[in-house]
Parts: sequence; C-alpha cells; structure tokens
Amino acid sequence: MTCSNTIKFFAVYLILIISIAISQTVKNGGFENTSLGEITNESIEGWSFPVGSSVSDPPYFAIVDDTVHKGNHALMVVVKSIGTNDWDIQAVAESIKVDPAKTYIYSVWAKSKKGNAKVNFTVGNYIYHEYGRIGGVTLSTEWENFTFEFQLDDGSTTIRAPIHFNFSENIRDTIWIDDFKIIDVEKEFASRVPVIIEAEDGELGEDFTTGTDGDITYITVTTDYAADVAKSAPDTLNRNKRTVKYNVLFPYAGTYSLYAKVKVGPNGYNDDSFWYSNGFGDKDASNPDDWIAVNGLANAGFTNAEDVIFERGAAGNNVWKWVNLSNNKMEGEVPINFTVQEDSTTVIFMIGGREDGLYFDKFAFGRSDLYFTVEMLDSAWAGSPEWPKEPVETWPGPPLATGHIKFLGNVWSSPQKKDFEKYWNQVTPENAGKWGSVEGTRDVMNWTILDEAYNFAKEHEFPFMFHVLIWGAQQPSWMNDNTLTDDEKYEEITEWFHAVADRYPDIDFLQVVNEPLHQPPQYKSALGGNGDTGWDWVINAFQLARDIFPDTVKLMINDFGIIGSTSSTQQYLNIINLLKERGLIDAIGVQGHAFTTYYASTSTIKSCLDLLASTGLPVYVTELDIDGVDDQVQLEEYQRVFPTLYQHPGVMGITLWGWRRGLWRDEQGAYLINSDGSERPAMKWLIAYMDTVQDYVSIEEDLVQGNPLEFKLYNNYPNPFNPTTTISFSVPINTHVKLTVFNILGQYVETIYQGNVTPGTYSILFDGSQLESGIYFYRIDADGFSQTKKFILLK
Repeated sequence: MTCSNTIKFFAVYLILIISIAISQTVKNGGFENTSLGEITNESIEGWSFPVGSSVSDPPYFAIVDDTVHKGNHALMVVVKSIGTNDWDIQAVAESIKVDPAKTYIYSVWAKSKKGNAKVNFTVGNYIYHEYGRIGGVTLSTEWENFTFEFQLDDGSTTIRAPIHFNFSENIRDTIWIDDFKIIDVEKEFASRVPVIIEAEDGELGEDFTTGTDGDITYITVTTDYAADVAKSAPDTLNRNKRTVKYNVLFPYAGTYSLYAKVKVGPNGYNDDSFWYSNGFGDKDASNPDDWIAVNGLANAGFTNAEDVIFERGAAGNNVWKWVNLSNNKMEGEVPINFTVQEDSTTVIFMIGGREDGLYFDKFAFGRSDLYFTVEMLDSAWAGSPEWPKEPVETWPGPPLATGHIKFLGNVWSSPQKKDFEKYWNQVTPENAGKWGSVEGTRDVMNWTILDEAYNFAKEHEFPFMFHVLIWGAQQPSWMNDNTLTDDEKYEEITEWFHAVADRYPDIDFLQVVNEPLHQPPQYKSALGGNGDTGWDWVINAFQLARDIFPDTVKLMINDFGIIGSTSSTQQYLNIINLLKERGLIDAIGVQGHAFTTYYASTSTIKSCLDLLASTGLPVYVTELDIDGVDDQVQLEEYQRVFPTLYQHPGVMGITLWGWRRGLWRDEQGAYLINSDGSERPAMKWLIAYMDTVQDYVSIEEDLVQGNPLEFKLYNNYPNPFNPTTTISFSVPINTHVKLTVFNILGQYVETIYQGNVTPGTYSILFDGSQLESGIYFYRIDADGFSQTKKFILLK
C-alpha cells in the first residue's frame, strides 16, 4: 500500500459503517447474542440498563426482530416516565477493552417511532469521565448513523458507553438502537488491504499445469470434467488430481469476499467453470457438499482499472479479468462469503478444476463491506468503504411503460435482472424456459432460474411470457436419440407440456413454437411431421398446448426475419392462418433482432406489421435489440425503429432481448446500460419517448383494407372476462373520441380513453381488476355518434 493511497482513503474513515468485527471491541453490539423479548434483568451480555430511583414508571427494554438496521435483532426502548437526570434511563455498553494509545471511532445506528425522540450518545471510563459524546440528538423515523472520533486521556484499558434516554420528548415514544461499535481506526484501515494469493503458489494436483502469458504466470487444469469427473465435485475418486490447495494467512479476523483473476479460453461457455471450496478447510474432492460450482465466467468480470468489481460484469473471452465470486451467483451455485474468526489465522483454501481452457492468475480475499476496483486488487491496495467512483444517476422507476396500454418488457437472466422493476413491466426468461435448459438430462428438471423469473413477474404483477415449449435449437439432445420411437418422443413432449403447466399455472403468454420457418425440431415427426397442411407438427403442438394449459393462457407463435420482408411475412401468415382457422392461436410473436431491422426500411416494417395485424390477432415484438457500439449509431437506430414498432396500432407490447452488458449481442453494442451503470444516450431517449408517446392499438381484421366508412363500436373480447378485455371501435374521420364505462345502475365508473384520433380502427385494453363482478356497459362518444354495449366481469 503506497503513501498516496493511504491519504486517498484515510479521509473517509470518519463516516464508516463497518459491518465486520475485525476492528471493534464491543460485545453484542448488535444484540444478536440475546434472545427476543423483554429484558427483565438489569443486564444482558455486554450491556446493562440502569434506571434511576426518580423514575416512577420504569421504561420497557426489549430485544426485537421486526425493526432492525442490520442482522436479526435490535434494542427497543419505550419511555413511560422520566426522572431527574439525563442518565436516569440508560443502556450502557460495558467492559469495552481498548488500547489507551490508539484512536477510536464511536458508531451507532438509531431511530424513533415519532421522529422527535432525544438521546445522548457518550463514551467514558468507570469514574464517569467522558472521552466524547453527541448530546441532545434528535432521532428521526429513519435509521441514522451517529459517529464521532475519540481518544483516551487517562490510560484506561476498559471503558463503557452509556446511551441516555431520560428526556421528556421520549415519553410514549419508541426508540430503537442497533449495530453499536467502538472501532480501532488503525486496525480498521490496515484490514482494508486484500489478501492476495498467486494461483501458482498452491499445492497443485496432477491434472493442473502452469504457464505464462506475458508477465503473468497462470495455472490451468488439463482435463475436462466431461471426460473423467462428475459435474458436482472435482474428482469422484477423491484423488485430488484436479484440486489446488492453498495455505492462506489472514492478518485480521472478519468476513471476506472471494475474487479471482481469470481468463476464459476461446471456447467461451465450454471453458468457463470451476469449483471453490465451501468454506475453509481440507475438502473431500468427491463430496459435492464441500464445493461451490462457478459457471458462466465467459460473460462476467471487469478489465478496466477503474471498474468496481461488485456486480457480475460482462467481460468476454481471451482477456484477463477480475470476478467477484461471493457477490454473484451467475449460472452456478449460491455463492458464499468466508469468515475468519481470529487475527493472524492460517487457513486452507481450495479450488477444483472443472473445464479445461480456464486460466487462473490469482485470487483475492477482500473485506465484504468494502469495494475494490481492478487497480486496487492488481496493486493490493486498500479497499474503500464507499463506492470508489462518482455515483451514476439512473432512472429511479417506475417502469417506462407505466400508464400505457402496451407493455415494454425485457428478458430475465443473471446479467439482466438488476433494477429490472425500475425500467420494465413484462418478463420473459431468456434461456431458462428452453426445454434443453430445463431437462438437459432426461427426467432431471432444473427449474431454478425459471422459478425466479416467474415469481418475480407475479410478485410485481408483470405479464409473464414463457419462452419456449418447442424449438429446434436448445432442445434436449436426448430427444434426437434414434432409439426413441415417435410415440415415446410424443409422450416426452406431453410430459414436458404438463410439467410446465403444472408448475406455472398463471402464464400470461405461452410461446408454443419458436422459429418454425428456420429451426424446426428434429423430432417433428412425433408431432405429425409436415402432413397434409405442410405444418401439421405446428398445429398438433398448439392443439396439445390448448388441451393442457388453462384457457387464460394466450398461445403464441414466434419467429425471426419476419418484419424485414413481406415475403417472409406471407410465409409466416400461412402457418398463422392454419392455426387461426382451428382456434389455436391467440397472439403473434415477431422477433425484432438488429439483423432483421437494420436493413429494413420503416415502410417495410410497417407493411409487414399491417399484414400480421390484418389477422385480427395482437402482435408482440418479442426479441428486440438494436446494435451500436457507437452511442450515436445506436441512438439514431432506436429513434428510427422503435417508434415504428411501438406506435403501430397492431402491436400490443415489446420485449427487449437484454439491456445490460452481457446480453447476447454484447459485442455488437446492443446494451443500453454501460458497465458502470450509466445510461447510454439511447436509453435516455427511450425514457423521454415513453414519457410522452400515446398508445394507439388495433387488432381488427379490416385494418389494411382502407379506412372505415362509418363509426362503429365492436363487441369486446373476451366476454365474459377476468380481469381484462379488449374494446374496439372505428372512426371514419379525424375526431375526438371518449370511451366510458358505467355500472348496471348507469353510474359512471371510469373513462378508459379520451383523445383525438385519425381515421382507423382502434382497440383499448380494459382492466377490471379493481371492480366487483357484475354487468357493466361501455359507451363511445365521437362527433355526435354514441353507442353502448354490455360486458360481464366474472371473477
């Protein structure tokens, strides 16, 4: 650690919020060691609660878990009456061991119920001499940290820290105290320096080798897990051939996060996984419980010196990068932090090789409450208790499409989920819902990330679009086994449909078949093959879905290359119309990838959407990404393409296929958020656009057959409904339209649309979730024309 670095970070220590015990000496400062409930004795571990004789009605002290700042417990104080002196009601941290030659920081968190309670925070010796205090502090209704520096001036080695509550403002108020610490400044700062381990310094198993890359010496495993080891542990025979063992000296006790500097080889996702030990100690190489699997490193990590290594990151292959393994699950197992119980402790840390082609330069253990940049870990500099970069202003929420009829959603995956609910209001699992992701091994189901996406959508009341039941790509390889008969394959398909329907009963949109024009499954013969229609396998897949899934689930088809070519659109319509004739399809999905839209004019895109909307089915843009490594290029393309899609009356919603670094078109620059969390110009434009754009929607069959010749109010669909239905109307002229809902008594309920429209047919999605079941009426008023229709809400 250099002198300049010491100066750089020493200035911030006065505002520390320290979360580990390496440099503080208070016992039970967070009250975690005391059982819940009223404190009936005068003391608990580390604390006493003196009450003066002048207090007529003693206060109520209790340990609670419903209002805490950190951990699981806090101290609650209810003052019923007061005495003569400030200290007649107090909680005292007792027997705090200190070094009289050192400087300390007093730190405590507190709040009150009413927001006007008053306390004294003090520290002193046992003959009532104070070293420091904050007196007459008013506590707000939010947790606040109170801190001051102090030094001992009398040579004491054991001190106490009274908190005084005897103030009239506190009567019939409630006060909470938590996370109290006395912090050794010198020791605290020294403990910020990370513990660095050079990868080659361990005890290498036979299957590991060393190499050099410039001035870096690395290690790598030479055998792949698929060849001779189980997927759940480094070595089924516990031979330690595929493990590396390190003896690591920790100067200070505490809780630490694990970092690794790695390089993923050219095979990307086939070179990007390994194990680290589940805690410290000599581990059994054949026991899965002893290991934490890390996967997905091909799309993770940071390379720039100023990058903060906290989130997943998105650095690619063939670059040396730092990864925070304790803070990010990625595609592996739930990560852990590491705890060191005492200062100057040597422990065993181990890793296990899983895939060859992954290279390790070094590992680092840094305090879990600190932030580290790439430069800090490369240089073994002290971490920072505050984010080392200037804070980035981003959209605080709500989702951009809030208040709009049409949704604007995104995909759910590890790199894409941070702050999702602030920007997007619809969820599609990116890869987790593909059959090959769920059942890669026959009859072994992996629902983890899919559960996460579905539960997130339901928790936030966002529409959930399942992607996808049948697709020729990313399907289980075992379904291509020639030893399986078509009957057996059909049985497996049926089991797959039932499994999804049973586990996720409240799917909003279900992509039954994806990319039938481009990626038909090899097992399509099990679904009837091409048959008489040429698309029997698609028809039968939809019929199976209709039979198995609830009626509330909207069945969709999805494909790419559609909205950039009218001929492709016509091919797509052939399939859609076959499904529509049989009542098997509820919505049309069109992918909006950049390789489709970039070379298509907006007039071509609109013509394709017109053709699709002429079916009377709602259209959804399911996979939109717009490239641009250059900010201006991406911005201009967003400004050209997005309004064409979103403002088309046949389009009912758009789903982006990623927005953060690590999305599938990362190298093409399709992300909207930079690695540091800042919004790119295209995102800033999108936020402003969604704030002002008006929704016009239409799903009527005569959309492309010219403008309507008369005013008309159509029957809503569905009817009865629960809780949403679509109300459609036509106008032949430029006019002002008002669409109103009344109850059966003729009483006004709400206005669901009011505004100026041009000639055309429009549809409005009505949400009756706030209404009681019953008969209602909707009425249109436009240019002297008025018409009323009845609809029924059944819950």
